[in-house]
Amino acid sequence: MLLLYLVFVVIPFIVFSYYIYKSVLSLIHEKQKKNEFFNCLKSENKQYTAFEIFANKYEVEKYAIYLKAIRNVQLDYKTNILDDINKETNDDDKENDQNIDSILEDIYNDTQYAEHNIIGNPHSSWMRKLPNVDIIKLKVMLLKKTILFLPICNKIFHDKNKKSRLYNNYFIDDNMSRDLDIQCDQFLEEFNFIIHEANCITDKWGETIISDAKKMKEDTEKANLLADQIIDEENAKKKKKKSK
Repeated sequence: MLLLYLVFVVIPFIVFSYYIYKSVLSLIHEKQKKNEFFNCLKSENKQYTAFEIFANKYEVEKYAIYLKAIRNVQLDYKTNILDDINKETNDDDKENDQNIDSILEDIYNDTQYAEHNIIGNPHSSWMRKLPNVDIIKLKVMLLKKTILFLPICNKIFHDKNKKSRLYNNYFIDDNMSRDLDIQCDQFLEEFNFIIHEANCITDKWGETIISDAKKMKEDTEKANLLADQIIDEENAKKKKKKSK
């Protein structure tokens, strides 16, 4: 009797409970993956916001350099482009961002400027006519833009590989799937344009700008870690002296 009870009641109950447990774990895991997946979307990505702010400032500064070199018009848009992008924003920064949005509209409506920036032969680019001081400024800005771009570019293409599984499990619908595809196309276009602009600024720089940006990012992170370590050690020494 006990054996029958075990076979027909206890064991099926254990199997069923285990199945429910595994199903719940799987559901939680898929939801976590879904959240990670949607972190790549622009509206939920702080890294993208930082990149977008810098990219807009870069376009404004590049336009100012173009006006000076090609049209002999000297303007200072005061974008503060090389300020720390991680610092807290204040009212002046918000007002500055609004001004930048207004300037960007003027830039997009400048058809001659748009024609001069179409991807083509880098050797015929207007950037090749710039003096060294402007070339250096453009190189610094484009390198920083690339450093900000790489993490979000890598993430979105990595997350795109998860799309089919999430779609098949009904975690994303057709609209979400299309949005991601469009976003990937936009990032690929931006990636190609960065390489093109690098070649316009300096001959064959497009071949190394990505690796240059990666190396600089790694070196900066190492330097920041070392600086934090030194600060922590100094603070520990000060506390030790005070305790004595």
